[in-house]
Amino acid sequence: MANISEGITFNYTHDHVGNFVTADMPVDFSKMEYPLPIKYKPVWEIVVKTLFYVPVIVFAIIGNIITIVVVAKNKRMQTTTNYYIVNLAVADCLVTLSCSWAHLVDDLTPFWILGSFFCTFNTFSQVLTLLASIFTLTFIACDRFFGIVFAMKAHFIERRASFTIVLIWLLSILVASPLIYYRRYQEVQWLDVTETWCDDQWPLYVYTNSDGQIVSESPARRFYYMFICVALFFLPCLIMGVAYLVIILTLWSAQVPGERISKDIKSQTKMRKRIVVMLVVILTIFIICWTPLVVCLIYSEFVHPSQNQLSSWFGPFFYFARYLAHSNSVINPLIYAGFNENFKKGFQNLYRGGDRRARYNTMVSRVDSFQSSTHMTKV
Repeated sequence: MANISEGITFNYTHDHVGNFVTADMPVDFSKMEYPLPIKYKPVWEIVVKTLFYVPVIVFAIIGNIITIVVVAKNKRMQTTTNYYIVNLAVADCLVTLSCSWAHLVDDLTPFWILGSFFCTFNTFSQVLTLLASIFTLTFIACDRFFGIVFAMKAHFIERRASFTIVLIWLLSILVASPLIYYRRYQEVQWLDVTETWCDDQWPLYVYTNSDGQIVSESPARRFYYMFICVALFFLPCLIMGVAYLVIILTLWSAQVPGERISKDIKSQTKMRKRIVVMLVVILTIFIICWTPLVVCLIYSEFVHPSQNQLSSWFGPFFYFARYLAHSNSVINPLIYAGFNENFKKGFQNLYRGGDRRARYNTMVSRVDSFQSSTHMTKV
């Protein structure tokens, strides 16, 4: 079964190239009037949603660009974790520039009006940024895990942020790339209106069920989204949760040999704890913001019967889930500034025109032993 616009269902499906067929015969919709009233959003809803979305878009772009500039202009802040923070900021900028405004426009218009390019690029970039963010957070957790849990041992690896970041984006592009091929802009000419929409066009398995209805399913599509949800979202979140739990237990129970503990060691331990708390908050907010959207995907693909219309609650909840996911991009810079004085001073400095002589302490030290101080990451 295939669904038309706002919910009407006909006994037809798509063939492998996207044409409509029913009972092995093509359907000529140009001689049929559009079967439902076209639902335009009321003015108040347009105003309210715009007022909520525009600040998210504007402040997300500003906040994340400032984050990138602050690290770029301060050598002492160019550490492994800070480079990953910058990578998160880049991903947040990308999702804001390519997805947030498109989601707003799509929600406020009855049909898809952004054309073929944004149909493909919008979905691709959203999956791309989700994966880049989750991979970055995972590498941050691993970086902190080996830097703290094995602090009294030799270096686990020589960490080079540039190589890891390139790897993150290559893997993200690779996993998201099927959407470039299978995401398609669709158009149907009715007698009184041209209906346009954007949807996946994966290979279909078409059969007739026990009620005599033509049903289409896509095992490849289901496998792909199951892989995204389970292997590349829930599993990394579980791994990061365990890693940070071990890190917290290690830091808060660490005892340094000897009766006297130097001020440097106390300072390093305090810095580590503060940074770990910040990273845990970033991870927690990320999970809170993105989980509803992943749940929507799971529900639509695996829980809801493919031949039936989605429930009336799904549309508003899906809008909220995407809005919450995009809001994560504006929350992250607030976390950086709230938990670290260096970022806060950097933001203030740029706002005041910059103080080229300002020197900041390193946001996070690359300390692999209690005897070392600050490690500047090679890029």
